[in-house]
Amino acid sequence: MTKEALGLVEVRGYIGAVVAADAALKAANVSLLNVERIKAGLHTVQLVGDVGAVKAAVDSAVASISDLGCLMSSHVIPRLDSQTEILFTDIRKKDIQKPAKVVEEVIEEAVVVSEVVEEKPLVVESISEEVIVAQEASSSYSLEELEKLKVVELRSIAYREPNIGLTKKQIKFANKKTLLDALLKK
Repeated sequence: MTKEALGLVEVRGYIGAVVAADAALKAANVSLLNVERIKAGLHTVQLVGDVGAVKAAVDSAVASISDLGCLMSSHVIPRLDSQTEILFTDIRKKDIQKPAKVVEEVIEEAVVVSEVVEEKPLVVESISEEVIVAQEASSSYSLEELEKLKVVELRSIAYREPNIGLTKKQIKFANKKTLLDALLKK
């Protein structure tokens, strides 16, 4: 880190930190040292590089996050002392010691399978008769059957009945007694 500078941009929120780091790295030839999370949602973006490059990167980061309203502070420390460098060598060692992930490339071959499936016609005649019978039976309920149902179920039946005598709004806010009376009167 000799003859290098340290740039610090403190922002509120992780999004601001990402935007600041992105703008700084695009603006100048600097390296991202760390994005440190501090309590209460504060994040510090730490940049290293030549003095002029770090100043330009920090200025670019400040300009890019000024419209977000999350900038807390920014500072550039030019020409760090060797004793100050010790604070950041641990961070660099962690980055260097991380093993690189090996990515295996899997090539899949497309296999064309041609199966002949015979289509069978569907028989729908008996089902349609059962549906009609079920609809006719559902339109006539006894008082005992209706009293066993919940209010939600009574409302759904009332919505389906064409001549219920209630508007949709009245059905929506009706209590069980009102729904029972309307369903039995129809």
